[in-house]
Amino acid sequence: MTYRIGLGIAPALGDLRRAGPGDRLLFLHDARQRPDFSRYWEAAGLAVFRGAALAVVTA
Repeated sequence: MTYRIGLGIAPALGDLRRAGPGDRLLFLHDARQRPDFSRYWEAAGLAVFRGAALAVVTA
């Protein structure tokens, strides 16, 4: 599954924390503008540790 995280779109934090092999986390260019960005970044770290792929869109 692909999880998109941006200013106006994001999955539930619990879903992101359960991501693992075969899942992809896509941080969109405006994700850092989210007031809860640090919580999503922390959840992404756990997901990557569990085997999920991470991509960051900068443009």
